[in-house]
Amino acid sequence: MSRLQARTVVVSVAATVLLAAASGLWAQETLSAKLDASGMVRVTRGDVELAMIELNAHGPEWKHAPQASATAEVSDLPDQAGKRFAGTLPIANTDGGAIRFTESVKPLPQGLQLEYDISMTRAMKLNGLQVSICLPVAQYAGKEVVVAQPEGEPQIVGLPQEQQAQRFQVWAGEGAKIEAAKGTDEAVTMELRAATDVVIQDLRQWDRPTYEIRFPAIMEDQGRDVAAEDKFHLDLTVTFAAPVKLEAP
Repeated sequence: MSRLQARTVVVSVAATVLLAAASGLWAQETLSAKLDASGMVRVTRGDVELAMIELNAHGPEWKHAPQASATAEVSDLPDQAGKRFAGTLPIANTDGGAIRFTESVKPLPQGLQLEYDISMTRAMKLNGLQVSICLPVAQYAGKEVVVAQPEGEPQIVGLPQEQQAQRFQVWAGEGAKIEAAKGTDEAVTMELRAATDVVIQDLRQWDRPTYEIRFPAIMEDQGRDVAAEDKFHLDLTVTFAAPVKLEAP
């Protein structure tokens, strides 16, 4: 081999190493978990949103109550281990009814631990009460979601590229660990303490360009009567493919 040939090989190998290193740096770019004053959380890479996490509900006739409409007071958790939100979420069609919630958000090296304690301000009827992880269609269309089942093989669910007429529910069942876009820079993993109901929906029918992974405490077409003394608890961890930095409101 001539000196010129040897030099070409060395340069090519060096370029390959640099490209690989650059790819690794991109994959490890720190994500931002931006906390809204309502307690809603948006996880972004630069200007690109990867996930939105919210407590939300549906009043009678499936009237949606997003967490963005809540009011809350925010404080530090002990030892500054995260943030605590204490707030109320008004529910339409209930004559002034609302949900009281206490939410804690604790940082993990590559994600967040979230807990919600929920009660009611008065007796009312709810069609839905849930924590939702919303994934933008622009980032997740065509990717797969793997749902670990309490028994049997994991379920693999494809997120549809195109909106399917009259079919907004993509999958429903039980799961304790849900992985979206596994093995990619957009990977999101959701874990619960125990298997619970999981619903995956395409929200484009309601002009929302997102897929929703819903963990419902209530989801009933006829609605459920709840009393002021009724209490609910939801908790989960959400992790990503890169470090996550908490940004307080």
